[in-house]
Amino acid sequence: MDALKKKMQMLKLEKENAMDKADQAEVDKKAAEDRCLQLEEEIISLQKKQKATEDELDKCSESLRDTHGKLEIAEKKATDVSHFDNAIPFELTPPQDQLTVGLT
Repeated sequence: MDALKKKMQMLKLEKENAMDKADQAEVDKKAAEDRCLQLEEEIISLQKKQKATEDELDKCSESLRDTHGKLEIAEKKATDVSHFDNAIPFELTPPQDQLTVGLT
């Protein structure tokens, strides 16, 4: 009879331990699911930020291309003006020599 009572107590204790483990597993599962949802929301947020950053990069790249093109045009104009400025003194030099010769 005592052996039967001890066996019943052991089975009851095993059942309680199993129930505690099941409850803890349920809590752990819920925590894992919550963490999974949190990470999924974070992924969505990061994807939106990545898209915004990529869009901004595209705009900046376009602006850089435009600015580079304008710089090339300005450099070409500056080179053209420089050649024109260099040509002017040579064109004026002969008449100045003639004036000097004429005055002496």
